[in-house]
Amino acid sequence: MQNAHLAVASVPVQNWGELYDQDAALKTGTIFKDLDLPFFAADQIPGALSSLEDSLKSPEEIKCRDKMLEVQKVSFMMDDLRLYLDTHPEDQDALAVFRDVVRQRKQTLSEFAEQFYPLTPDCMAEIYEKEPSSSCYCWQKGAAPWEGVCC
Repeated sequence: MQNAHLAVASVPVQNWGELYDQDAALKTGTIFKDLDLPFFAADQIPGALSSLEDSLKSPEEIKCRDKMLEVQKVSFMMDDLRLYLDTHPEDQDALAVFRDVVRQRKQTLSEFAEQFYPLTPDCMAEIYEKEPSSSCYCWQKGAAPWEGVCC
């Protein structure tokens, strides 16, 4: 049995196709509609209790959470496009979308940093560019995104 092959994988080449918008992409786990093959149990996942949670949060916390969601959506989109471009670097349609998404992500991260706290070292660099005399090392201002809290 040690020399036997248990399985042989066959992975077809992915083609450029129709994309989901950022909301649908984050929810389905891919930006590519052709790759959306949902797990059979996905329909059984209960919906978010956002209205109840929102009633317990301040308007500032809700604003922060919503902006963080924007960051997550555009970052997911960028990562999925990057993975596609790793195997299809000549695809000009994908590259055009990627350029736009990278610009959009930079803008969204910058807005988040201005309104709340920086999320990346690049955001810190922008703070120092705008205010060279700044001695702020602002990471401690907010929770890390993976901690599930905002502001």
